[in-house]
Amino acid sequence: MMLQSFFVILVLCGLVLPTLSLTQKPVRTNTYNKPKNCLEFLKLGYNSDGYYRIYIGNTVHTVYCDMNSEGGSAWTLIMSYALESNKMSEFKRKPLQANAPVNELSPNWNAYRMAVTGMKHLASLSTHWRATCDFPNYGVDYTDYVRGKFSDFDIMTYRGSGACKKIEYVDIRGNRCVHCTAGWWQESGRRSPHMVSSYSGCQFNGRAGAVRGEDNFNYYDDFNKKFRCSSSPKATTNWWFGGYL
Repeated sequence: MMLQSFFVILVLCGLVLPTLSLTQKPVRTNTYNKPKNCLEFLKLGYNSDGYYRIYIGNTVHTVYCDMNSEGGSAWTLIMSYALESNKMSEFKRKPLQANAPVNELSPNWNAYRMAVTGMKHLASLSTHWRATCDFPNYGVDYTDYVRGKFSDFDIMTYRGSGACKKIEYVDIRGNRCVHCTAGWWQESGRRSPHMVSSYSGCQFNGRAGAVRGEDNFNYYDDFNKKFRCSSSPKATTNWWFGGYL
């Protein structure tokens, strides 16, 4: 009891980072084939969502795999956090190119960011990237969701402010477009990758229902409670790298 009380005090003082664990399931592994990402597990016949051990070089890493939300594809979680954790620079200020891991050994929805070596490894094996909102509650229903192809828009290497970039699909509060351009922001030391739906300089226009300067899929200097990722302090933003069979 004393140890538990001491831990609570540390959390309240900000000395320990609280985490929200993913649903605990057995960690799946395959030491014979040594899969390097979730898609390789799917190709081997594994089709359950949950924890898997992948190989990054000669090192084994535990990751979370989504095998079912979009048929015929597999996705590896690279970052996830609750809105209440948005002030952490690792989530708000650091571009994906920066090495800013958070709980990298313990994938979770509330405060998790993979180290940059893992992100680069997965990006090299992935055809697509995506961001979802509050995945534990909504899964993928293509509302408040964005997906792009690395060959069209490399989210790992992009740096810019409002450049129109080609994406496969985006929906923000019911405003959507398919195979279109949308404005993106990502700046070293300043902004993690995100959209501003009140900005209409590209093909996608999310101004209907937007708040002024509304940030989407990261950053959240200005946010809209009608957008799932920022609907409450516990709502989560989830980033994934993946591909299709």
